[in-house]
Amino acid sequence: MANNDSTKRVPLELLCMLILKEGDRYGYEMVQEIESRSGGILSFNLASVYVALRRLEERGCVSSRTEMTDAARARMRVYYHLEPAAEAYLTEQKEEYRRTAVGVQNVLKSCEVQHEKEA
Repeated sequence: MANNDSTKRVPLELLCMLILKEGDRYGYEMVQEIESRSGGILSFNLASVYVALRRLEERGCVSSRTEMTDAARARMRVYYHLEPAAEAYLTEQKEEYRRTAVGVQNVLKSCEVQHEKEA
């Protein structure tokens, strides 16, 4: 699934914070982690992840640092770090996502039961 409509509704900031909670990462590494851990269901382009990371930086939840990774080719990587100040926002985002997921599940179940009654 490569950046279709359903990925636009995924809480990307939440996913970024969850990955960063385990340790510092660079953007492309985060894209790969999300795709791998979702079993290939979620796939984001790098630009979308950078936008989410920039929003998190503006909130003070994430900081970044640049490191030279390949001196021969002068390759630079920007690593992102989850700040302690992110904990409250992370908790809030997890709770909001869980609450929303339960609500959607409740509607799905309710509609399925109603459709079964009508059949």
